Amino acid sequence: LDGESIEAGQVIYQSKCAPCHAADGGGLVGPNLTDPYWIHGEDIQSIFRTIKNGVPEKGMISWKEQLNPLQIQQVSSFIVGLQGTTPAVAKAPQGDLRP
Repeated sequence: LDGESIEAGQVIYQSKCAPCHAADGGGLVGPNLTDPYWIHGEDIQSIFRTIKNGVPEKGMISWKEQLNPLQIQQVSSFIVGLQGTTPAVAKAPQGDLRP
């Protein structure tokens, strides 16, 4: 996506995702989105699917009723951009190390 779409994804992330994943992606209740460890996959398709369907057993709701597919794509693209950044406080790694 272009820069404008990723900026739209950041706005969505800050309002919908940051309460659980921290404003900088470092993780709170939800996992750290900046490190190379991923529970449900780090690629854009896996992130899209996780946002769309949620992870009810972990307390993450499905966002498909609140966000349309373009919005899910925008926030997914923003999250991809968080990978490799350095959050102020990083939650311990969870999941599998990305190859």
